[in-house]
Amino acid sequence: MVRRSSRVKATWKSLAICAFAGFGGILFGYDTGYINGVMAMPYFENMYLGYSLHPEVTPPFWIAAGMDDPTWFHLPTIDKSLIVGLLSAGTCVGSLVGSDAADYLGRRVALVIACIVFVWGVINQTVSEHMDMLGRGRFETGLGMGMISTVIILYLSEISAANVRGVMVAFYQFCITLGLLISACVNLGTRDLWNTGSYRVPICLQIAWAGILGLGLAYLPESPRWFVKTGKLDRARESLGQLRCVPKEDPSVRAELQSIVASHELEMQMRSLRLGGYEETYWGSWALCFRGRWRDRSSNLRRTVLGATVQVFQQITGVNFIFYFGTAFFKQQRFDNVFVIVVAMSTINVTATLISFYVVSSVRRRVLLIAGSIGMAACQIAVAIAGLRAPGWSFWTTMIGVGVYLVFYATTWGPGAWIITGEIFPLQIRARGVGLSTSVNWLWNTVICLLTPLLVDSDHWNLGPAVFIIWGVACLLSGLFTYWFVPETKGLTLEQVDLIFEVPARQSGKWVPPEDLVRRYSEFSRRYSSVK
Repeated sequence: MVRRSSRVKATWKSLAICAFAGFGGILFGYDTGYINGVMAMPYFENMYLGYSLHPEVTPPFWIAAGMDDPTWFHLPTIDKSLIVGLLSAGTCVGSLVGSDAADYLGRRVALVIACIVFVWGVINQTVSEHMDMLGRGRFETGLGMGMISTVIILYLSEISAANVRGVMVAFYQFCITLGLLISACVNLGTRDLWNTGSYRVPICLQIAWAGILGLGLAYLPESPRWFVKTGKLDRARESLGQLRCVPKEDPSVRAELQSIVASHELEMQMRSLRLGGYEETYWGSWALCFRGRWRDRSSNLRRTVLGATVQVFQQITGVNFIFYFGTAFFKQQRFDNVFVIVVAMSTINVTATLISFYVVSSVRRRVLLIAGSIGMAACQIAVAIAGLRAPGWSFWTTMIGVGVYLVFYATTWGPGAWIITGEIFPLQIRARGVGLSTSVNWLWNTVICLLTPLLVDSDHWNLGPAVFIIWGVACLLSGLFTYWFVPETKGLTLEQVDLIFEVPARQSGKWVPPEDLVRRYSEFSRRYSSVK
């Protein structure tokens, strides 16, 4: 019987290897967060709006610009949408490119290339002096970030031992939140500079994070599962030995390698019976992600839709509204010290993500996501009602509601969506499946970036606090989707997860593999017991 446990134990060295790979999340979080504050910086707004203010002018600068109300001194809605949305559009494309690079070049090499692309985009942003060049740099940075976000999840899922895989992916989410906090603090420190340093310093710092990740990757092992997929079993054994911190001849390395090879060969045999040689073509390999029927619970189509939908729900819970447009929204609501508010929210996010290390290792995935959906929905709806019905309480209700919401998000859907996405795909389509899911994540990120300013700005739909009702309803829908379709994967190896789709998601917590699949899996394990 396949059990919900793994004989592979993690060591401190192996945890450090996985943790460094998760460091890539800082790039993700920092780039997401810095633009939030930069778009509200006085000098940045002045420069890109073309006001001819003398460098010696100090706040209140809007008076010098002939404006009576500082809340009117902001970038046009369409400009804000494009500045944020172009990065998301780039990441959407980069996610797909990253899956190709990960399959053909290896997970580690793909990450190095992604860092180079990322840095090139940052350089173009840093030296930009007009909107066109800034937008181009944002798109190029997005290409690199999209590749990184795809390959990091893929790499972490494949190199982590089953008993710590959730924690390692949660660490990636922690790095995202840490990046958000760092960017908020940097913005707070440079916001009042009346020169290009106010926005160029936050932008340029991204090069440091990419440099650390890119250089460090030279010392990390390649994914053993990629070596198995490409037929390099000796290299796979060496990689497993490095990751588990034992000699490559160790029995535990041999047993784990046998399991990976057997699962891969079983998958390949079952696919060849159904598809012939179609998957050998480039487009055929992408088409594999959509093979099968939705009613077939173990079909590739169902897994692809599941991975993509989980990422959609992570996006439409409202978290990116807070970190992309929170500064501008709080400013519009006439809240004081909006930069300090964003730092406080980022601090809550980081602290709660630390708690998620314990939560994801102790609580089952389905329970985690469903509880998170309910908690987030309650907070969002409370903020909306208070903002609409009790304006006098709006500030404190918004602060408390958003703060508690971030605790729920950071401990549940923040890491949980990435964990599920990294676990559900079989090896043969894992890179493309994760790439497609990540691309959908960024596609919806782009949609939110383009639409949200229109929803809340006073010169368009002017929903104001009512926008939180939209996020609250989305949170409730995410809980229903999880209940019906997301399987319980906690404690399983990736090869065991491949079998759990044979049962309905609601029954997966008590799952016992069907005898015929256990028998066939065992046959392949015995067949490849000669792997030394």
